[in-house]
Amino acid sequence: MSKKLSNLKNKNLITILLIYLIFSVIISKNYLIYKNLINPIFWSFIIIYSLYLSKYTPLKKSSKYYSLIILIIIINTTILYSLGFFFGFSKSPYNHDLISLIFNIFTKIIPLIGLELSRSITINQNKSKNPLILLTILFILLEINYHSITNIITNKEYFFKYICSTIIPLIASNILYTYLIYKNTYHLVLISRLLEKAITILIPVFPSLNWFINGTINLIKPIITYIIFKYLFIKEKHQEKNRHYSFILISYSFTLLIVILLISFMIGLLKYEPIAILSNSMNPTYNRGDIIIFEKPSPKDLNNLPIGTIIIYKLDNQYIAHRIVKIKKIANKVSYLTKGDNNNTIDNVEVLPENIKGIYKFHLKYLGYPTIYLNYYFKR
Repeated sequence: MSKKLSNLKNKNLITILLIYLIFSVIISKNYLIYKNLINPIFWSFIIIYSLYLSKYTPLKKSSKYYSLIILIIIINTTILYSLGFFFGFSKSPYNHDLISLIFNIFTKIIPLIGLELSRSITINQNKSKNPLILLTILFILLEINYHSITNIITNKEYFFKYICSTIIPLIASNILYTYLIYKNTYHLVLISRLLEKAITILIPVFPSLNWFINGTINLIKPIITYIIFKYLFIKEKHQEKNRHYSFILISYSFTLLIVILLISFMIGLLKYEPIAILSNSMNPTYNRGDIIIFEKPSPKDLNNLPIGTIIIYKLDNQYIAHRIVKIKKIANKVSYLTKGDNNNTIDNVEVLPENIKGIYKFHLKYLGYPTIYLNYYFKR
C-alpha cells in the first residue's frame, strides 16, 4: 500500500511540475512578477511537498565526494575569473546589502532547492531508462528562461548565441544532474548548484567573457565532471578489477586532456589560434572555406615583420588575413601595407603593430565552411 501511495504522490508531483511549466511559458511576458514572486513561491511549496514525499520515497544521502564536487566548482570559478584578467571584468548586477541578500535567497536559492529536491524524488521513484530521459527533458524545460527566448527569437544571431551559450550548457548540466542523483545522492547536485549560485551572487564583479567562451566553459564543466564521476562510480562498483580501472583512468585522462587543449585552442588561450576564411582574396594561397592557423607574435616581432609575411589584423570588427607588400617607417614607428594575393590593389589602410593579431603559419582546407554558412544565415 505504501509503495502504491508513493507512486501516486510521485505522479502528482510530476503533474504539478508539468502544469507549472505550461503556466511559466504563458506568463513569461510578465517576467518581473513571475521571477520575483510567482516562481519563488511555487518552489517554496515544492520544497515542502518534496520533503513530505521523502517519507514515502527516501532521498538518497551520502557523504562521499563532497570535497571533490567543491574542488571542481573552485577550479571552474578560478578559471573563469582568471580569464577576466585577459577579457576584463564588469560590475555584478546583484546588490550586497542585507535586504538584497534576503531577496536574492528568496528569488534565486529557493527555486534551486525546490528544483533539486523534486528532481531527486522523481528520479528515485523512476529508475528505468525512458522515464529518466523524459524527466531530464522536463527539468531542462523548467529551467529555460522563456522571456529571454521570446525577446530574441526573431533575431537569428542573438538566438543562435543564446542557444550556444545558455541552452546547450543547460542541457549538458541537467544530464549530469540526473546522472549524479541516479548514481549517488542529490546532495552532490544541490551543494554544487548552491555554491555556484552563491559565488555569482556574492562576488561583486563578473568576468566579461564573450558568448562563445562563456558557453564553452559552461559546457565543458559538466562533461569533465561526468567523466570524473563515471570513472569513480565504475571503480566503486568493480574494485577488484585494477587493470580495468587503470585503462579507464588513462583513457578518461587522455580524453580530458584533448578536450581541454581543444577548447583552449578554440578560445585563443594558446599561442596558436584558428580563424575561418570568408573570401577568396588570398587565392591560391588559401581559399574561402579554409581555416588558417596563426601564431600570436611577441611585441618585438611586430616591429620587424618582413615583406611577404601574411598577417592577421582586425578592421571594423572583422579579421583580415593579407600579405605585407610594403613597410613604412617614420620616426621609429612602423606601419604595414597589405594586399590579398588575388586582389588588384593594395588595402587602403595602414596596419599598425598593435592591430596585428597573428602571423599565418598554415591552413586546413574546407573546415571553415560551417562558419561561412552561419555568417551567411545571420546576414540574410
